[in-house]
Amino acid sequence: MLDRERRSIELDLESSDEEIRRLAVERMAGLPVADALPGLLACLGDPGWRVRKAAVDRLVEAPAAWSADAALVTALSDGENPGRRNSAAEALIRRGESAVDSLLEATASDDVDVRKLAVDTLAGIAAPRALDRLLEMLDDVDPNVRAAAADALAVVGDDAVAPLLLSVATRADDDPLVAFSALQALARLEVSIPAQELLRTLDTPLLRPAAYAVMGQAADEDESAVEVLLKGLQAASRSGREAAISALLRLVSRRDDAAAEALAEQIRSHSDGLPQDDAQERLASADLPMRLVLIQYLGLLGRAESAVPILSAGRDEALEEVALSALAELGERAEHGIEASWSELDAEDRCLACRALARTSGATGNARLVAALDDPDTALRSAAALALGVRRCADALPALVHRLEAVASLEGDLEGEDERSALTTALIELTQPVDGGADLHDRTVELLGQRLDGAPEPVRLALATVLGRIGRPQDERLVAWLLKDPSPGVRRAAVQALARLGHGEDAEPLRLALADEASGVRIAAAAALAASHSPRALGDLEHLADDEDPRVRAAALHAVGERAAAGGEEASRQARDLLARALGDEGAVALAAVEALQVLGGESAAVAARSLLERDEPELVRAAAACIGLHGERGALEELVPLVGHPDWSVRAEVIGALAERAVVASVPAILRRLETEQDDFVRDVILRALRRLEG
Repeated sequence: MLDRERRSIELDLESSDEEIRRLAVERMAGLPVADALPGLLACLGDPGWRVRKAAVDRLVEAPAAWSADAALVTALSDGENPGRRNSAAEALIRRGESAVDSLLEATASDDVDVRKLAVDTLAGIAAPRALDRLLEMLDDVDPNVRAAAADALAVVGDDAVAPLLLSVATRADDDPLVAFSALQALARLEVSIPAQELLRTLDTPLLRPAAYAVMGQAADEDESAVEVLLKGLQAASRSGREAAISALLRLVSRRDDAAAEALAEQIRSHSDGLPQDDAQERLASADLPMRLVLIQYLGLLGRAESAVPILSAGRDEALEEVALSALAELGERAEHGIEASWSELDAEDRCLACRALARTSGATGNARLVAALDDPDTALRSAAALALGVRRCADALPALVHRLEAVASLEGDLEGEDERSALTTALIELTQPVDGGADLHDRTVELLGQRLDGAPEPVRLALATVLGRIGRPQDERLVAWLLKDPSPGVRRAAVQALARLGHGEDAEPLRLALADEASGVRIAAAAALAASHSPRALGDLEHLADDEDPRVRAAALHAVGERAAAGGEEASRQARDLLARALGDEGAVALAAVEALQVLGGESAAVAARSLLERDEPELVRAAAACIGLHGERGALEELVPLVGHPDWSVRAEVIGALAERAVVASVPAILRRLETEQDDFVRDVILRALRRLEG
């Protein structure tokens, strides 16, 4: 049997199909170590990454008796197959502490590549035991190994290794690569090194950026380091300038407000007269970390001409918030910069500019946003409206209302729906309580009310929606007047508005909507009554529960559950009786009833829900099982066990999950039988999780 399996694996490993080779690797773990280990090591060099990954996984899990660590270290010396070397290093890193001894031995190899890979792997493991050996390897004969050792010390070292790293960084006769790695290690360790001790490194252009990064750590206590970094803003090389900028900005972020502003002023002073073109151009090509730095730097300098480059950089989602914050700091200068280049911006930049202008407060920004309300681009108009709302621009009120009227009159326009929503949100934001907000609120309500009379139905609906969202209790008379509108949509919006107004004990305007000819209005009335404080609300909902329209009945029952849950015991008892009777209604109504019972809770809710377990509609059986699972006693729960084999997958999943949650151990045999025949992957996963829970 073993010989046949071994031969089968060997044949599969020769297949051109990567998946067949991967499966062969998975089966290797069952072979004796004398066969499995060499085979897995060979598969580390397979051309297929999935095969290599499978081999790495098996070797990571190998028992100690396999001596896999030593074998993997040997694989590091494969100079012909870099994929095999890299896979071996990955496996060693994942094996962690157990591989350290073998790797330490490998650092004495005659093969320079093996020594370097061993050092890199020890760094990947972050093994403290390797510290002394890594310090010794700073004097290795090969510069690549010395550089790797310095890099590794940034991971496993601490402040105590700083003197030796500084010595390496400032050795006059060493390879610049080694010094560069030592400086980078000092920077990563965040060690404070006096600027005077690093001056020698500034003479080598390759080392200057790393030296600036180290100096940035010392600048809190060493003002000479600040002076060196400020001079670095005028360095001849771009990398040097950017390193100085990065170090200075980190220093600004570490200082308190007054000290941070003083340093920012020094940065601005030393940047005066320097062109910003290079930094602005780099916003389009630098890597993400540097782009973040440059946005902050340009924002700190505060020049209007930087506004548009910063804005364009914000099109990258990862940079958007930083860019918008920088533009907000620029304030009116950002507004002037955007306005000066508005005609040159594309649609995406203009929309982003609106989001930026939402964070400023100057007159130029107001004028630009109001003008954008008439732009042909719907997305831009929406962005401008939202920005005006955030700014609470009172002068924009007539323009926003006018635009709402214009958009509301365009029926069937899908893009118009988004714009209507934006305009509604803007008007709501505009009237939020701030200094002088009451006056603006009154002006808004008055303006909207004046436009209602004689307006087309879509306009009345839009205005009524806004009134409902911004209304206060004292606006109830106006909203109640809308209940008499000939449009069912407007009347429904009025009912929804009343629900938000907090009308206390008086629900009379809502009661008028109970007999409305439009079912949509009656549905809205049910939702409003759920939030009402009126003592008659439950009785009114009981009346709606007998409505001729099943959608109204369902809405009323949902509202009954919400209303009763917030009431006393008598209200809960009355509601349970009503909901239990509704369980015999048609599907949507019965579903609303059982969901409301689940909200109310209690054993009586579970008892009532049991009547739905025999219904044909899967959604009703599933909802009943959920209610019983939450509130049922042991007897009710055991009635769920036969449903483990229900024809509908969603019912099976709900029932099995409920039985596991309530620890019904008696259900295990039925669940095991179902596992043998279950074809649905999701349900199988639910079963396996349930069995682990029940058998545990």
